[in-house]
Amino acid sequence: MRARTAAAMLLALVTVCAAHAQQPPGIVDAFFLSNEAYFLTNGRVNAVAAVTADGIVLLDAMPAGWGRAVLNKLQDLTDMPVTTIINTHAHEDHAGADAEYPDAVQIVAHENSSRRLGRSTGAGKTIKTFSDHIPMTVGRRLFHVYYFGRGHTDGDAIVVIPDIKAAFVGDLFARKALPVVDRASGGSALALPDTLARAAREVTGVDRVVTGHAPWPGTRPNTGGTQGWPSWNDFREYAEFMREFVDIVTAASKKGRTAEQVAAELKMPEKYKDYRLDGAKALIETIFSELKQSPAAKR
Repeated sequence: MRARTAAAMLLALVTVCAAHAQQPPGIVDAFFLSNEAYFLTNGRVNAVAAVTADGIVLLDAMPAGWGRAVLNKLQDLTDMPVTTIINTHAHEDHAGADAEYPDAVQIVAHENSSRRLGRSTGAGKTIKTFSDHIPMTVGRRLFHVYYFGRGHTDGDAIVVIPDIKAAFVGDLFARKALPVVDRASGGSALALPDTLARAAREVTGVDRVVTGHAPWPGTRPNTGGTQGWPSWNDFREYAEFMREFVDIVTAASKKGRTAEQVAAELKMPEKYKDYRLDGAKALIETIFSELKQSPAAKR
């Protein structure tokens, strides 16, 4: 009797999973940014599509299974195919659909991200990697792709589109919240402040910052403009916030406080009162772990 019940439960679970797998992933919404560039979102993860004379440059491909939904939406906007994909990092929710764009002949990623992807990106595609900065011109449209160091992962790229003064930063910038640091993918909470500070210092000419997960900030779908978007000054402030957060946690660790104590006692300066601190304990534990493994701690 017990065996039959277990078998029935297993069959039901398999049926539900199979039905879920057969369902289309959903729809992708598109919002006009400027000059034939569009913000794309499935409600959980974002991408940017920039139309050029030689096809669309897609900044992040979205999760596996979402390529068709992205292409369907783009067909409403332009006749151009997706010919180039730039991955901001190797996480599946951003790069999982790389192989689902049949006309994409080139995929660009930081060399660390390319190694971490470690899978087929589809026939006929060229993988182009870079170490710190690569300027790219596609159909007379210029893109700057930068790498400033470890943070969310060890391969986070920032893509700047100069003609619309916009930067797509993937998951490197969590706006007014604590970041997720994926140490399994080479991320580093200790390195993140330096990475952000270097980006804030070296990137110029950006008025609007687009992130990998935040929702469309406007109230109307095709208004364009920069209102509601984080600015590069917001990015600079975030770099300062992360520097102060890491410094506070590091100082507490040196005083012998535990991660639990630091999380319970954490108090950021008043100027960061609008920043969400949920997830602080996990990030503090990450910092503690990194500090224990640092060369200075081992001496």
